[in-house]
Amino acid sequence: MSKRILYIDLAPHPGGSIISLARLLQGLDRTRWRPMVALSRQNEFTGFKNMGVPVVRVRTPQWEKRTAGPVDAIRQGKAGESARKTPGVSRLWHLAGTLRYWRRDIWPVANALLPVIAEYDPALVHLNDSLPLVRHGVLAAWRARRPVLVHSRSLVAPSAYDRLLLAPRLSGMIFISQAVAQHQLQRLGAPPPYRVIPNAVDLERFATPVDRAAVRKALGVPLDAPLIGVIGRIVPWKGQRVFIEAFARLRQRRPDAVAAIVGAPDSGRGEQYRRELQHLARVLGVENSLLWLGRRSDIPQLLASFDILAHCSVEPEPFGRVIIEGMAAGTPVIASDAGGAREIVENEINGLLTPPGDAQALAAAMQRLLEDHRLRTNLQENARSSATQRYNLAAHVNAVTSFYEDILGG
Repeated sequence: MSKRILYIDLAPHPGGSIISLARLLQGLDRTRWRPMVALSRQNEFTGFKNMGVPVVRVRTPQWEKRTAGPVDAIRQGKAGESARKTPGVSRLWHLAGTLRYWRRDIWPVANALLPVIAEYDPALVHLNDSLPLVRHGVLAAWRARRPVLVHSRSLVAPSAYDRLLLAPRLSGMIFISQAVAQHQLQRLGAPPPYRVIPNAVDLERFATPVDRAAVRKALGVPLDAPLIGVIGRIVPWKGQRVFIEAFARLRQRRPDAVAAIVGAPDSGRGEQYRRELQHLARVLGVENSLLWLGRRSDIPQLLASFDILAHCSVEPEPFGRVIIEGMAAGTPVIASDAGGAREIVENEINGLLTPPGDAQALAAAMQRLLEDHRLRTNLQENARSSATQRYNLAAHVNAVTSFYEDILGG
């Protein structure tokens, strides 16, 4: 008899975490596991319904636009700054903010999840992000007396509240990399049972031959022009600024090179950052050789058209899904040497690593790959092998469901 699993991801926008969850559900044995997914009303992701997985939408007040109240107004003004600097008042200030956060953002969502859990009656609740981002789900599962698993996909640090009040309620934790595991465990004290299970890539999506010439033609890029791409949300920590600076350096030696930025902002701050990047491209003289491709669904085709995939995050990446996708596509990868990326990329073997934020080193690595055909071929072959052996979907699903069985007692 199949067991019901309720997956909860209340992020406001589609992102790598939801894509990774979709890959997991894609590979589930539906004769053993019956999934349902709870998403935020703000999230436009439709991939689960396309797979035949039922989806319920939950109201998430924290993502709704709202007028600033008195506390917000004080927090943003000089009165708030003065209060935070006053001994004694500072502790009360932070306590009031914490209570308001739980009352406004956590408990309402936990209450909204309770009827979902009651109606679906799952054997297990699977929360699709790190503990500080799924507090509402832990509270709802605990109140509904259901086993709950936290799938840690980010480097957000657990608080004292998480360690003392929520972690003891967990039946298990999954970490997507050793970097995430180390970051979380040192703050949790005595954690529940856990596993380190890396994300997976759907190799079949990258196995279909791609008409590279046709993709290049659609992009307006000559077939013989070096094309370097970066893929990810347009936010400062993803390092598109470093990418543009490195590309400008590369163009001094390879004036025929073209760059592509794939991704879109998911906030007003992201829109501002994109305008800053466009201004930087004009200042550096690469505006006419830089493509802004926005959010795309044809990532396998784009990767096959790239000569190089650059991963430029300036902060440690929890994992680096785009890296294993580049490997599966056979696209040479240059990645930032930090976080989960350094667990995926073995420097000089299946990719190249450069210091985060170092545009000069990134440009040098780009030039090296474009000039050294033998190195490029070796990296491609080893990268495909790594993706096949270490990040295949079947092994990922088996590891996760085996943990389910341990939690549920077989």
